[in-house]
Amino acid sequence: MDWHNETQQKFKTMLSIIPFFHRKMAEKLVSRKAENLAKERGASQIEEADIVKGFLSEKPGVFKADMLSALEKAGFDYKRYEKE
Repeated sequence: MDWHNETQQKFKTMLSIIPFFHRKMAEKLVSRKAENLAKERGASQIEEADIVKGFLSEKPGVFKADMLSALEKAGFDYKRYEKE
């Protein structure tokens, strides 16, 4: 599936912020979730909302504060999608 260019760059930045030993798992789980969310929307492209929702749904609760901080550092407007 295609990615919105800016979203893909933010995702790469996000992955660089995540501790090394979690990166591959986060990349795999969040990418898969984001692609499924895009498909559910009938979209042909992964967008910011898909990635943010992917991180919010796939990240264990004990790491939520760190994840939200990393999303913000990577340029994601997570607050916009948190309640959807």
